[in-house]
Amino acid sequence: MIRITKFLYIHILLAPMLILAFVLKSQTTFFICFGVVLVHELFHLFSALIMSVRVKSIIILPFGMTLRLDERVIRCPKKEILIAAAGPVSNVLMLICAEYVLKTQGGNLNLLIFTVANWSVLLLNLIPVPPLDGGRILRAVAIHRSGLVAASRSMYKISRIFAVIICSLGVVLMIISKSNPSLCVIGAFLIFSLVEEKRNTEILIASELIREKEKFRDKNLIPSDIITVKENTPAAHVIRKLNLSTFYVVYVVDENMKIIKTATESDFIRAVKKYGYSVCAAKV
Repeated sequence: MIRITKFLYIHILLAPMLILAFVLKSQTTFFICFGVVLVHELFHLFSALIMSVRVKSIIILPFGMTLRLDERVIRCPKKEILIAAAGPVSNVLMLICAEYVLKTQGGNLNLLIFTVANWSVLLLNLIPVPPLDGGRILRAVAIHRSGLVAASRSMYKISRIFAVIICSLGVVLMIISKSNPSLCVIGAFLIFSLVEEKRNTEILIASELIREKEKFRDKNLIPSDIITVKENTPAAHVIRKLNLSTFYVVYVVDENMKIIKTATESDFIRAVKKYGYSVCAAKV
């Protein structure tokens, strides 16, 4: 990776890929595909800036551009969904433009390449596997509904299923076509992403437990909710319900449903740090 500025990086393979494209006389196809991915990522960038989400770095890759946001998971689900959806929206808009050009001026090879590239980027990013846009949208919805830990585990299971399906279809396609490895490449990418996502999820969960007070960063009021649990409930069950953007008050009740203790999510997090996930609610 070559650093140009504090935020801008260029992948070292960009120059060789560009030279190869000219040698093979396919530079037009290269620039069209590069442009499609570039516009897709620029829509992510503009939406992140509009949503006041900090962009950590911009990386120019051999086949476009990618962004690294300052947060691993955006705390506001609506922001995460809108930023993730901006990329596919850009492809839909470009496909509409391509259809308009086709009807008014007729088609040509470059327009066909432009259309195929847009459909490819759109369909790939709709696969519900992080870090693809479809996976980011599904993860944001899951975190909002069931909490960070439960959502992370669910997304890992879904990612495994899709990786297996894509790889299996890729093998079938290669057997039938005898030459098309495209789905196998996508499957390999998903498997690589799956390994990365599992590692990142473990780091994310640990960091969120440590930085839970940052829910109040940049705001004085945040949404709150109540969880009621029995006194012998493991703290882990409460932790799984925590949400990035909500502060929880926990009522601990006995067998007669009488409240014996009132605690906050902070109390449970401190108890987990001190005693482990198996500590019961009554001892928090």
